[in-house]
Amino acid sequence: MSFVLSYIVPCYNVEKYIQQCLDSIYACDMPEEQFEVVCINDCSPDNVQEILERNREGHDNLRIVVHEQNKGLGGARNTGIREARGSYLWFVDSDDEIVGEGIGDALKKAVDEELDVLCFNYCRIDDEGKRLPMHKVFKEFSFTDGYSFAKKAVPHGLANHMGFVWRFLYRTEFLRNNGLFFPEQVHWEDTVFMPKSILLAKRVASVSQVFYAYRFNPDSISGVFGKSYPAKSIYEFAFCAGGDLLRFSEEVKDDALKQAFKDSAINKYINGFSIHLFRTGKKERNQFFMILRERKDGIKYLKPQISLLNRMLLIPCLGPLITEMVSFGYKKKHK
Repeated sequence: MSFVLSYIVPCYNVEKYIQQCLDSIYACDMPEEQFEVVCINDCSPDNVQEILERNREGHDNLRIVVHEQNKGLGGARNTGIREARGSYLWFVDSDDEIVGEGIGDALKKAVDEELDVLCFNYCRIDDEGKRLPMHKVFKEFSFTDGYSFAKKAVPHGLANHMGFVWRFLYRTEFLRNNGLFFPEQVHWEDTVFMPKSILLAKRVASVSQVFYAYRFNPDSISGVFGKSYPAKSIYEFAFCAGGDLLRFSEEVKDDALKQAFKDSAINKYINGFSIHLFRTGKKERNQFFMILRERKDGIKYLKPQISLLNRMLLIPCLGPLITEMVSFGYKKKHK
């Protein structure tokens, strides 16, 4: 059986939110025979499986895929790309919600114009689901190729709007034919996926409506990173995501876009590790330097892009001492 749209919903440790997410999907303005909901249980340690099975009893279009081993968010999304039976797919994080009014019309636009990617806006919600204001990035923009869209339709540049794959509808075969999958078992898995998918697209358009409600979940990857700055997340943000983005910038054909992605990789990601180290606790700082020692050969190629101060932080005998002093001053100032 085929569908017009596949909702791809990775599930891990979200028993508090998954029912609200599913309710919002089934409240959208589309008949159920036109869409499917593919829920990927990524070895969730809570009661997610029971909740999913309970929902499947009332919805024939809900499928549950259970991973035998945890693959992380990227791996779960990859499973969704392979499993999807819809012409288009939508990555939905299971602690967020859908804003359903108008989705049917937007999807019809995507089908009629044979779009590879359709972009839309989102809002934020608090932990209770109350909607918060959010600046709209995308305006109504007729279809064009990905490069033209990136240069003309995205205010402040595409490089400033990475990492939000849930604000796009993707044509399923477009992703598969271009081998567009996520890196697995790392955080920040969508850093390159979004801009690469846009630039590879032959037909892209945007609408101004808000179709997605992003919840700040303190237990999510982004929530934990913003709160306690785990060492592994700091390392992967700077040197995995940053390195991937730097390599991707060399593939970009337009000089202005190439430079924008390169600048973002160097300034926001690669050299961003120091401020996160200063903000975090001593235990995580020590763990960061341990990871750094174990993987030092893997980041040698990035050293020319690292600032002089940050290069000093990478010196084993200096880094821990400098970060200890600066962290003390930083926390005292921002107490």
